[in-house]
Amino acid sequence: MEFIHTNGYEPFPELPVHKLHGMRFYEAPDGLKYPSITTVLGKRPGKQEGLQKWRDRIGEEQARIVSGKAARRGTVFHNIVETYLKNSDISDMKSEHFLAWHMFGELKDSLNTKITKVVMQEQTMHSPKYKVAGRCDFIGEYEGELSIVDFKTTTTEKKESWIEDYFIQCAAYASMYEEHTKISIEKLVIMMVAEDGQIQIFEKKTADYLNKLDTAMEYFYSNLTVEELAT
Repeated sequence: MEFIHTNGYEPFPELPVHKLHGMRFYEAPDGLKYPSITTVLGKRPGKQEGLQKWRDRIGEEQARIVSGKAARRGTVFHNIVETYLKNSDISDMKSEHFLAWHMFGELKDSLNTKITKVVMQEQTMHSPKYKVAGRCDFIGEYEGELSIVDFKTTTTEKKESWIEDYFIQCAAYASMYEEHTKISIEKLVIMMVAEDGQIQIFEKKTADYLNKLDTAMEYFYSNLTVEELAT
């Protein structure tokens, strides 16, 4: 499978990353620092409480092990997908993480049949409008339509009601892209693979999540301390 690569826009600058007050920020070309969209969504009402309940239930040490395992699996999986969509050889990546390799194998057919053009991958972007930034997995044509596509791994299948943050995250990327290129992206896609090989694909409309993005941003900034605001 050979993926077509195209862009047609002024390149996005790579944004420096800063860890401030335990949160990730990206530095825009004008020097302003914007929180990452994942940082913002992690501060939504109930998120921290829910995470702490999970940690309390399984214990801090086990939570650390589980989180580390998921992070490593996700990182290697994303690297394999990115390399594959670049039309580069991935044969030597099997040894990096056996489970991630096989999870990619389950998703490969969907990539081959649904992804038609690659516009950009793993690109940092920012939004002066929403005052947020992030690194987008993929922008390109999905079933012939320009889309934001986010690749996710999970231990077990997830209900759609559990992953609203994913759709808001993708809506933020759509806004960042439009602000930079003046080209709108209406479709958001989550392609998710569970450890047992089950594939879940969710398709949404950007317009349905911009109000939720607004709310998340307002909550984040209204709950920063004076010291954090000075950042």
